[in-house]
Amino acid sequence: MNATTQKEPPRPLGVIGCLMAGFDLVSRRLGLIALPVLLDMFLWMGPRLSVAPLLRGFVAFLRTRPAPDSATARQLAEATGYLEQISEHVNLLALLSRLPLLNVPSLLAWRMPTSPLGEPREILITGLLSLVGWGILLIPVGLVLGFLYLNGLARHVRDVRSSDKREPAPDKAQVERSGLWKFVRVLLFAAGLLAAGAMITPPWLLLVGLVEALTPGLGFWLLIFSLGLAAYLGMHLLFVIPGVMVGGRGLWRATWESIGLMHTQLFSVMGLLVLTAVIYGGLSYVWLLPPTDSWTLLVGIVGNGCIATGLTAAGFVFYRERIGQFTAAIETAAKSGVKDGQEERPNS
Repeated sequence: MNATTQKEPPRPLGVIGCLMAGFDLVSRRLGLIALPVLLDMFLWMGPRLSVAPLLRGFVAFLRTRPAPDSATARQLAEATGYLEQISEHVNLLALLSRLPLLNVPSLLAWRMPTSPLGEPREILITGLLSLVGWGILLIPVGLVLGFLYLNGLARHVRDVRSSDKREPAPDKAQVERSGLWKFVRVLLFAAGLLAAGAMITPPWLLLVGLVEALTPGLGFWLLIFSLGLAAYLGMHLLFVIPGVMVGGRGLWRATWESIGLMHTQLFSVMGLLVLTAVIYGGLSYVWLLPPTDSWTLLVGIVGNGCIATGLTAAGFVFYRERIGQFTAAIETAAKSGVKDGQEERPNS
């Protein structure tokens, strides 16, 4: 037969395939878990930045304020009791692992576990200026650590051959040379997220408090709805970092491609997120079963590093597999529009 049949391009990996590829990558590159393990070891064995004095002072101030009625007094008592409870378990060094979408995964962040070496040195934060100063110091350090961790992971994901041939892999040498520009893009992305949070959070909390004061109970539902909306909008940015680090995209292109992937691959993205949450959340509970003053917690720290890195790699692989479909669909739509325009022009 002289006629040749055009083969369909291979289908990209499914969600389970991406998860398997992510964990396979970690099993072959165990050095990728070094930063998560070292960070947890530091949070476990190192000094603590305690905000307990600051929170206790705030609680004492709240308790001196008169309540207009018994219901408000009861709510205030519950809030101050909760603040007192968490004040002893907050380590501000957790900011090294808590930048959204850019963090080094940690098992022990926001916990103050006792160490097998005894009680660690505790640095007390007593003033608001001290709190702000530490935040200004720790957030950039956490950003650098997150970039190093994710960029190292992305470098190995780029070496994994994609099953989707429609999206050519970026030139490796060119991507490596653009490391500085990638960091600048990540820095701008992080600054944008922090600025948006700083501008939106205060008026949002004021609105929730005002609604709760006017209509008790309604403020709670407004809070739940707002958090759900914020989570939904945040999901549209999930693939910005993979776009920059794996795809070598600019920030604007990575952003609109991330939004496009969320809409065109919604069910697959949701499946990946649900499986990631179930696997990570369930195993985190298992890793924390040993007492924190026992050396057996090392098993949990290493295990969490492996699982978290495998899941992060799976997200990068998912991007690598699916971005070809998205860009091919955009190109097809653009060509179709040009063709339709050329056909209509002679008839006009």
